[in-house]
Amino acid sequence: MKILTVPSAKEEIRRLQHFVDLVDSYEADSLKKWIIKEYAYTSSIKEVVNRGNQKGYTQNGMQLDHEFVRDIIASSPKDELHKLVRANYRIRIKR
Repeated sequence: MKILTVPSAKEEIRRLQHFVDLVDSYEADSLKKWIIKEYAYTSSIKEVVNRGNQKGYTQNGMQLDHEFVRDIIASSPKDELHKLVRANYRIRIKR
């Protein structure tokens, strides 16, 4: 565990606020971007699949599935939020 100092706490607050602002302002104008934004909120592929299917989202006429969502999250990032989400996903699967 890292020893907490005021400067390190302030930096962590800045980092977290940047993440929140990035997610809040992220325009999910495609299925791919919607998946990235939902994963940022849930950190769960299963939850993203469930929410997408409840909303009626499809990929080539088929319901969303785990592999499709995973492949989008793990793909080469096209923007800053995708980069952060992919890094979080990689940390999660290493455990």
